Amino acid sequence: MPGELYDVATQKDAIQGYFEKETALNLQWLPSYVEEFPRAVQGVNLEWKQCPFLKASKELIPDCHGVYCFSVKLGNPFPDEIHLPLYIGKAAPGFLSERFETYFKERDNTKGRSKVVVMLNKYRDNLFFWWTKLPRIYVDTVEEHLLMCCKPPCNEQVPSRQRLWGRAFE
Repeated sequence: MPGELYDVATQKDAIQGYFEKETALNLQWLPSYVEEFPRAVQGVNLEWKQCPFLKASKELIPDCHGVYCFSVKLGNPFPDEIHLPLYIGKAAPGFLSERFETYFKERDNTKGRSKVVVMLNKYRDNLFFWWTKLPRIYVDTVEEHLLMCCKPPCNEQVPSRQRLWGRAFE
């Protein structure tokens, strides 16, 4: 119960634009999983596209299945090209365009996922939406293996690396 009150308070603050001064985002980067990724997903080619996470960008997002990632552009003093992945998700059974749209509703939802609500509000000016279109049959596998390569700080659930990675090489 106390955790729920904290989450609601944190989310209300985020929606109103108030954030703790010291917020740590811990990204786990696992190079061995990244190196083995092509073999684990059996040669599925990922063609990533990106846009700023703005309502005006909705027309760019395709009506198809795929995997997506939210990232924050770090900005000054870092080079413009550097982004930190914050969240990885999938669009299946729905489409990428539908998932994109749901995040605008979640941004203002005090009962939404707390880390996601904070991400959508705290990084509003530097948040990017990346996507890659995939046949439905590959969506779950690609999302699971991307999550194993790096555990983004705003994902609550990450698949068991041992169970899935082992299955990829059977």
